[in-house]
Amino acid sequence: MDTARAQLVAARRAVISSGLSGRIETLPFREGDRFKKGDVLVAYDCALNRARWERAALAESAARKKQAVAEQLETLKSISRSDVEQARAAVAVARAESNAERVLVDRCTLTAPFAGRVGETYARAAESVAEGDKLISIYDDSAFELETIVPSRWLAWLTPGSPLRVTVDETGRTYEAVVSHIAGAVDPVSQSVKIIGRLDDKPDAIKDLLPGMSGSVRVDPPATAP
Repeated sequence: MDTARAQLVAARRAVISSGLSGRIETLPFREGDRFKKGDVLVAYDCALNRARWERAALAESAARKKQAVAEQLETLKSISRSDVEQARAAVAVARAESNAERVLVDRCTLTAPFAGRVGETYARAAESVAEGDKLISIYDDSAFELETIVPSRWLAWLTPGSPLRVTVDETGRTYEAVVSHIAGAVDPVSQSVKIIGRLDDKPDAIKDLLPGMSGSVRVDPPATAP
């Protein structure tokens, strides 16, 4: 039996950053709170953005009406071909401007890509943020992985699918896992390699786990191992 130290990480995790500059209107979840897929994690004060989108949509509608009139006059041979093409180009420009404003409005709310829990929040409601600022970190608390560094000589028998058992210090419990990934390079100095294991236990069994918890991984080499 061989052992190594390991750390738990969420199988799915993300740091949500701001997609625009503006003032946060609501940030309803705090550290440790659970949320469902599709819940609003962050909402901005976007009254100005929505007004710009409405103006752009009206401009697009007006351009389409002018195009329709121009095409009708074309059938009556009462307008030049260049004027018709100009009306169509105006519609394309108005549509592009409307789409651009709609993209900004879509960024006014950030929704959860999966169900899980909040790790950290980096901003608060009523604060102004810049584009690219970190807002909130989230993780899926229904699936955990473990990361550990093991001697590279174990690669003679350790492969994806090999069974693992991890005893977590914080809970005192032991969980079943399997190797899911092995790093693509060996550290030439320490002669070690990173492996990632996936916990096989059902969500109810791992509900007390949190990212960052650590413990000992036990690996039982096969009887034929060198």
